[in-house]
Amino acid sequence: MKQAFYFLLLSAFFACCTPMDRMDPIDYTVLRYEAADFSSLSKFVPMLEDYGGMMFFLDKKLTFSVAVLEYTTVDPFGNPIQASGLVYHPLNKKSKGVIDMLPIARLDITAPSEDFFAAEGLSALVGYTLIIPDLLGFGKSDWIKPPFLLAENTGRVAFDMRRAAAQYLWDRFRYQLPAETTITGYSLGGSAALATQKYYETYHSNTVKVKEVYAGGGAYDLTAAFNAFAKTRFSDFAAIPHTIFAFDHYYDLDLDLTQIFKADPPLDRDSWYNGVYSTDKIEKIGTDIAGYMHEDFFKPFELQNGEFKKLHPFLVLNSVSEGWRPKAPIYLYHATTDTYVPRECAEAAITKLRKAGANISLISYPGDHFTVGYYFMYRLLIQLL
Repeated sequence: MKQAFYFLLLSAFFACCTPMDRMDPIDYTVLRYEAADFSSLSKFVPMLEDYGGMMFFLDKKLTFSVAVLEYTTVDPFGNPIQASGLVYHPLNKKSKGVIDMLPIARLDITAPSEDFFAAEGLSALVGYTLIIPDLLGFGKSDWIKPPFLLAENTGRVAFDMRRAAAQYLWDRFRYQLPAETTITGYSLGGSAALATQKYYETYHSNTVKVKEVYAGGGAYDLTAAFNAFAKTRFSDFAAIPHTIFAFDHYYDLDLDLTQIFKADPPLDRDSWYNGVYSTDKIEKIGTDIAGYMHEDFFKPFELQNGEFKKLHPFLVLNSVSEGWRPKAPIYLYHATTDTYVPRECAEAAITKLRKAGANISLISYPGDHFTVGYYFMYRLLIQLL
């Protein structure tokens, strides 16, 4: 009789626990903590200033906490590495839910945790718990070369940040992180959002339940991106060199760069791929892709040289439009005239993921990458309300 009682008690305990309760614990360190209120909104400048009077719906009585966490994850080689990220959490009101927010491409070494009141943190202002990993190559891990657009590592780093946030929120606030989450991000964060969804649904569907995904301006299909750039021969952001250098480094491709880039002037690994997507590099290289890419880049795939063919399988491998069937609904936003990330990336993702059975929608807005980026963040706040 006593054994049956303990069995029923144990069964009831596990039945009342969410899947997140049974996640493996993870060590973390709080590097910075601050309590904030409506008077702190000026620290989100210039984002809030750009919105002007459109933020009238914000709760002026809301108080929230901001914390920078350090935690252990792995790099693309599988080595342990210390990473960092931000956690926002309401203090005087019940959290409306959890958002995994993936960061935009960080220029000139900044990271969400270094900004502290980061643009990605705006969703906290409507009462959500917000988890923002810096991703590798920024923040605490700024000494390594960024795994630019490496989908699997992006998902792993985001998941470990979520584990650290779950432990921190319980330790400090006795807040049990729910299993259900919304994933979102813009630009680099857009492709990272789908990479995180893919990682969660592929490896951790019993511990994380993705409710929905809002992604904007992302390079979801790298082959489509390269083809579009080859057609237009124009890019406002030097995404192609960053992608090639990252894949060459982390997949040990040993590419002959003289067959990838023009030999004069050369783009070498040391000066370009040192962990910074700096503005001065982008301005220096210019917007004319024909000015720095080898002539074979502009040929049909079957006519390209062996170095491009060596690179191609890794473009496919890291395209989040390939190789899975998303379970949660996806809402993609993209500018009609995007010269940073071609709209073809979103169109290819829609076609391929719908064919795989995904519930996915594409919302196009007139404007460029930055204009629609502001609109995306604002629409997200309205949607979350």
